[in-house]
Amino acid sequence: MKRPRIFCFVASWCCFGLLVQGSSLTRPLRAYQAAGEPVPALWTTLPLIALGFAVWQAIGLFQMRRFNRWFAIVFLGCWAIFLIWKAPVALRRPEVKLIPATVLFCVLIAFNLLSVWYLSRRSFREFAIQFVAEHDKEKHSRMMRKVAQKKILDDIRS
Repeated sequence: MKRPRIFCFVASWCCFGLLVQGSSLTRPLRAYQAAGEPVPALWTTLPLIALGFAVWQAIGLFQMRRFNRWFAIVFLGCWAIFLIWKAPVALRRPEVKLIPATVLFCVLIAFNLLSVWYLSRRSFREFAIQFVAEHDKEKHSRMMRKVAQKKILDDIRS
């Protein structure tokens, strides 16, 4: 069973979103550096933890694991709400060009909402369950084949 192409885009979009949100963890780090103060260990390791989490989430989502699918739905939905909430404040700043910024916000919100819709559809959930079951069955079959081959080789040697 093959993953749909649109799913690969959605999973990549979720990973991108996690990386964007994780990059905001570097702001305090830059503030300490700009002030010339020593950076606490927490602020140096937190972005690495966020990167590790984004990679873990992306791998789990590509494997269509249940927790990772639902986490992606919640994350993308919250990110869309956050963008809608912050848009009026961001668009009022004098250095922001209104039309390009509005288009950017609309595109980001649309991608998030379409991704949430795609991942939460009943047909996709059923496909994901079937995909995981088939993948686990294939993995189990490969492991059993290796065990059987090893047993045959051990019998031949003895």
